[in-house]
Amino acid sequence: MKKIVILLVSSVLLASCQQSKEDMIARKWQAVKVDNKQQDSLFDEQEKFLDTFGKNNTEAINMAIYGFTNVDSARESLKAQLKDYRAMQQHAVENTTFNFDRKGTAVMNFSGQIDTVKWTLTKEGKLELEEDGKAPEGSKITMEILELTKSALQLKFTDNSGTSTVSFKPAAK
Repeated sequence: MKKIVILLVSSVLLASCQQSKEDMIARKWQAVKVDNKQQDSLFDEQEKFLDTFGKNNTEAINMAIYGFTNVDSARESLKAQLKDYRAMQQHAVENTTFNFDRKGTAVMNFSGQIDTVKWTLTKEGKLELEEDGKAPEGSKITMEILELTKSALQLKFTDNSGTSTVSFKPAAK
């Protein structure tokens, strides 16, 4: 009998220590990575094109196609622009935070652009972000929660640029 009481009390205590998803998400999260296969594929295609851009043509053909003959300089300039764009994109990711409070408000900082929304978890366990009542219809975003632990949050959503997965870690205080 004594063992049953101890087992029962232990299981009740263990169950009460488990945090709800709402409690686990309610904190400030720092973005660390964005995966978008469509966008990555486009960048890869652009890099492959730039690697061969104008190399197999004569100067006359390059002049006819591109309007100039110094394709080496153009190639290097375009590669530098692509590299800069990727660096800017990574900077934006590293400077993005989502701060969810327990009252259902989230402050999202996208590299200095701040937006406040209401957040809820659906019955299916998805995260819904909704603009205030003044926003136009359709200003609700639903994201699938792929991972939610004390040390990681991973969200998946679809928009005009395809499906993206954003990985977060807890933000420094």
